[in-house]
Amino acid sequence: MRSLNRMLLTMLVLSLITFISYLLSGEVIFSLVILSFSMVFLFGFREYGTSNYSFKVAHLYVGSILFSIAAGYILLAFLISFSNLIIGEEVYKLSLADAILFITGVYSVINVIYIKKTALRTDVGIQKSEKGSCCS
Repeated sequence: MRSLNRMLLTMLVLSLITFISYLLSGEVIFSLVILSFSMVFLFGFREYGTSNYSFKVAHLYVGSILFSIAAGYILLAFLISFSNLIIGEEVYKLSLADAILFITGVYSVINVIYIKKTALRTDVGIQKSEKGSCCS
């Protein structure tokens, strides 16, 4: 598996850039939500003083899912705003912060798929081989 520290650091940097961009655009509450999601990656480096592999995988997986949900929320709000054309209002305009969140969300989806294929599948295989050896 690719370096977990590098993946965690990439997601931490992307999430902090997203937080700063939403803060600068004036959306304080949503930027605080993004900051709380960013803390998942920060705490993935050291949890309770250990740097266990499974903790890092769990933090990367959960944080990536959270950012995928946030990007999906903005995308859904943008798509639903097209119904405003029916009543004569404007469509939601995407900001630079939204574009950065989409980039972070796409990278998060890639992380989730990659982790499901590599890290989670190997753990299941190890458990099955251990189960088979004890029962023989």
